[in-house]
Amino acid sequence: MTDLIISKKFVLKKLNVLKINTSPGPDLIHPKVLYELRDVISPYLCHLFEQSLFQGKIPNDWKMSSVTVIHKKGKKNCVENYRPISLTCITCKIMESLVRDHIMHYFKSNNLFSKFQYGFITGRSVSVQLLRVLDDWTSAVDKGSQVDIVYTDFEKAFDKISHPHLISKLYSYGINNKVVEWISCFLSQRMQRVKVNGTVFCLILRWYQAVYHMVVC
Repeated sequence: MTDLIISKKFVLKKLNVLKINTSPGPDLIHPKVLYELRDVISPYLCHLFEQSLFQGKIPNDWKMSSVTVIHKKGKKNCVENYRPISLTCITCKIMESLVRDHIMHYFKSNNLFSKFQYGFITGRSVSVQLLRVLDDWTSAVDKGSQVDIVYTDFEKAFDKISHPHLISKLYSYGINNKVVEWISCFLSQRMQRVKVNGTVFCLILRWYQAVYHMVVC
C-alpha cells in the first residue's frame, strides 16, 4: 500500500457531507460548528490528521466514547429493551473515514475482497446478495436438484474480534505500516463513560492486557 496522503481537499470533502443533526462526542464539538467553519478549519484539521498519522498517535479525547441508550421497543422499565449508542468525537470520525477510504481503495484495486463478501462494500448490498442466491436456488430447483440452506448469525461479531489478530491480518495484506500503527493506537487504551444519577463512570479498555477497569471520573 502506498502512503496515505491527507490533503485539504479530502478533508473539506468530508466536512461538506457532515450530518449536522447528530450529537457531539466527548469533546462537545457539535458537527454543525465543524460544518459551518469548514472552509476555515480544513487546513488545520489536515495538519492535525497528518501529524496523527505520522506519529502513529491520536489524542486521548479521540479514544473516549460517551455511552447513551435509546429505547427499541416494549416496556421502558426493562433494560433489555434498550440499545447502547457510543458517541465519539466527530473529528476522529473524519480521520477514520480517510483511513477507511484509503484501505478500501487498496483492497479493491488489488482484488483482495472475496467475491462472496457483500457487507460494507459499495455496490454489493444485502439486496444484491439475496437476488443472487435466489437466482442460484431457482436455477437449482429448475434442474431438479436438492437445495439445502443453513443460516448462521455471529453473536456480537464485532465485539469479539481479536485485535492482535486483526493487526497481524492488516500487516499480512500489505497495509502501510503507518496506517497499521495508527489503527493500533486507535484500538488501544480506549475509554467509555456513562452518566448515572449525576455521576460519570469511566470504563478503561486495555485490549492488549484484556483488563477492564471501572473508575469514577
